[in-house]
Amino acid sequence: MHIRQTFIWLLLLLAYSSIHAQIPKEAVNPKEAINPKETVSATYTFDTEEELADWLVEGEGKASIENGKLILEPLYFPLMDSLMKAGVISEDNIMEEYNPYLYTAMKAKYGKDIARYFLRGKEEATFTGGHFNIWNRKIKTAGNFAIEFDFTPLSPAPLHMVLFCASGLKEESIFAPSLPARYGLGEELMYDMKTYRLSFFHQSRRKANLRRAPGKVMIAQGTDVVTSEDWRTTSHCRVERIDGTIRFLINGKESFSYKDEEPLKGNNWGFRLMACAKGAYDNIRIITIYQ
Repeated sequence: MHIRQTFIWLLLLLAYSSIHAQIPKEAVNPKEAINPKETVSATYTFDTEEELADWLVEGEGKASIENGKLILEPLYFPLMDSLMKAGVISEDNIMEEYNPYLYTAMKAKYGKDIARYFLRGKEEATFTGGHFNIWNRKIKTAGNFAIEFDFTPLSPAPLHMVLFCASGLKEESIFAPSLPARYGLGEELMYDMKTYRLSFFHQSRRKANLRRAPGKVMIAQGTDVVTSEDWRTTSHCRVERIDGTIRFLINGKESFSYKDEEPLKGNNWGFRLMACAKGAYDNIRIITIYQ
C-alpha cells in the first residue's frame, strides 16, 4: 500500500512539473519577458522588399535592401565618393567644398526647378540641395518610447541623423496635405516643422549632437558612434524618450541624457543623410515604454 501511494504521488508530481514548465511558453509574451515595462510595436529586419513600402524618401536619396540590411544612399553619393577618393573634396562634410559639384549635377537634372533647392532670406541665396530624409509612414511612437537600430557606415564621411517626435508647426502629421512640399533641405526641418534631430557619425568631431526644431539650437551633446580608427564598426543605437528625458545609448552605454521641460508631442520618426554619407541600417525596433 505504501509503495502504491508513493507511485501515485510521483505521478502527480511529474504531471504538475510538466504543466508548470509549459506555462511560461504559453502565457508570457516573449517581447515582454526581457523587460515587462517595454513592448515592441514594430521590428524591421529587412529580409523582404515589402518592408520598403513603409518608408517615404524626401529629397535626393534612395533606399534599398541588400544582404538583409536597409541601405540608405544619397543619389549623388557616387559623385561625392569619387571626389573624396580623388582628394578633390575632404571627408569632413564641408558644404563649401562639395556644393559646386552638387549644384552642377543637379542643375543638369532639374534646370529652372533648381531654384527650390536654394535657401532664401539672405542677401545672397544659398544652394542647400543634395541631401535626403526617409520617414516611416506606418508606425507612430508613443508618449514614452525607444527607437533601436544597428548602424554600419558605408562611407567615412558624415553625416547621419535620426529624426523623432516630428510634426507640423501646428502639431499635425508631417504627412498632412496642408504642409508645403519638402525636398530634403535642412531648413525644412529647422523652420517648417517641430522635431528633434540627433546627428551622429562624424569622424573628426566625434560628438553626437541633439537639436530641437523649430530652430537650430543644440540642446545636448555626447559621445559619438566613432570611437576608433575603424570607422566601419557596427553600433547598436538606442534613442529613448521617457517623461520628457531623451537619452542616446551606443552599445548599451549612455552618450547623453537631456530633460526637455516642454517635450515635443509629434509621433513621426525617420532618418536623414547628408550627400557624402552612406550607411546600412538593420534590426530597427520601435518600442513602447510603460511607467
